[in-house]
Amino acid sequence: MIAFDDIALGYAVMDRDHADSLELWEAAKAAPAGALVAPFAAFANHLREHFAREEALMTEKGFFALHCHSGEHARVLEGIASVEAELAGGGEERARRYLRHQFPDWFHNHLATMDRVTAAFLANAP
Repeated sequence: MIAFDDIALGYAVMDRDHADSLELWEAAKAAPAGALVAPFAAFANHLREHFAREEALMTEKGFFALHCHSGEHARVLEGIASVEAELAGGGEERARRYLRHQFPDWFHNHLATMDRVTAAFLANAP
């Protein structure tokens, strides 16, 4: 279980997006068999919007590691799109594995590294 208190970085826009990510992740994880397409799509669409907001902020403020951070987002979204394609064909197992294992592991690492540095930079940027 990932708790909001564990992920707060002190930059409101990012903290709200991260809280929303967790809420949608939990909803997708809890979806019953045969009913994962819609909650996974909501989760995936939120990540696309979340990453776009973050990248717009990084661009606007001249974040020094924009390309590295946005490259990580692109890699994750590529994987999400692949899972969505498999889900559209009726296969849920890969999506369930992603939700149980890959996303939480990635999310913890991403927040502790790239997002923590980004939030600190943005909070101090003019």
